Amino acid sequence: EACRQTSSPENILNKVQDNEEEERLNRELELTTKERNDLTDRLLYVTGGSMNKSPYFRPNPFYENLKIKEKEVMSLLHNLDTKNIEHREKFQELKKEINFYR
Repeated sequence: EACRQTSSPENILNKVQDNEEEERLNRELELTTKERNDLTDRLLYVTGGSMNKSPYFRPNPFYENLKIKEKEVMSLLHNLDTKNIEHREKFQELKKEINFYR
């Protein structure tokens, strides 16, 4: 005769308690991780990003890529500003020439 194992109310209660404890620990871990990330962000803000001088600091590759993209965008913006100034000056010269020939 095969022996069947039945779930006793005590086993079910233990599983429920285990699940609740696991969920509680997961929430606590999420909160702790969020708090750590917020504190790191605040530290970077307060130190002006000079945390990279710390021997324990590991650069974030996403942040490094973002800094490179920012430099590229700022360079592009500067070039556009320069071209805009050149075109405005040329436009002013053309307006003067148009007025001269009227």
